[in-house]
Amino acid sequence: MGLSRSQSVHDVARKVRRKLDLLLGQRQISDLWPQGVVSFTFDDFPKTALTAGGAILERHGARGTYYTASTMANTKSDAGFLFDAEDIQAAHQRGHEIACHTHSHLRCSEAGASTLASEVHANAAALSAIIKDFVPTNFAFPYGASSPTARRVMKRYYSSCRGNQPGINVKIPDMAELFAYSVYAMTFDEIKLRDLIDKNRAIGGWLIFYTHDVTQSPSPYGCTPDQWEAVVGHAARSMPILTVRDVVSGLGV
Repeated sequence: MGLSRSQSVHDVARKVRRKLDLLLGQRQISDLWPQGVVSFTFDDFPKTALTAGGAILERHGARGTYYTASTMANTKSDAGFLFDAEDIQAAHQRGHEIACHTHSHLRCSEAGASTLASEVHANAAALSAIIKDFVPTNFAFPYGASSPTARRVMKRYYSSCRGNQPGINVKIPDMAELFAYSVYAMTFDEIKLRDLIDKNRAIGGWLIFYTHDVTQSPSPYGCTPDQWEAVVGHAARSMPILTVRDVVSGLGV
């Protein structure tokens, strides 16, 4: 059975829009990853995010994105002992992405433009002292707390900004506040998370997950190694796993 005239016109219009997007440097997710793509990210960089979470990603040939606030180095939080300089160097050398989470883990929704800019420069300076000439290119809002001012300022300095509002990033995503889903032990639902990955595959989107610690007795903001393995493993069987850096680079942002 042949296509109707309306179907033919629709197909032509879709192809024209896609070509225009490519010419403008605005690639859609499905143009590059027809089966979708997924990123796994860690906030605050607890040590177990690398020793357990990063190791699981590596076993699947993948890498993660670590959103790091420099003043939290060598400290302890609800998520356990946090990173030190050696952890940052190790993650970087193993191909993971080191990204920015402000310098002081600032609640960005309550800060003015000058304070936000100072946080950017301070964190970049601290990280470049650990990794020579390194400058982070992606960012996540601490606590998921953003505002119009914070989005506007941070978008000047970073290729992408990740929030914590749930959703799949489709078409040309809003780089000022990317959607993401948590992987937390207290709310863990393997069927739901697997369904999200399957949906992302079907629509050719960009799915981002985040957690904090990965340990057998996780904080309210972390998960167990088995839970992390379940999500990473299902994603690895379904679509590419890339750092935020590599997805953003592929999109030409």
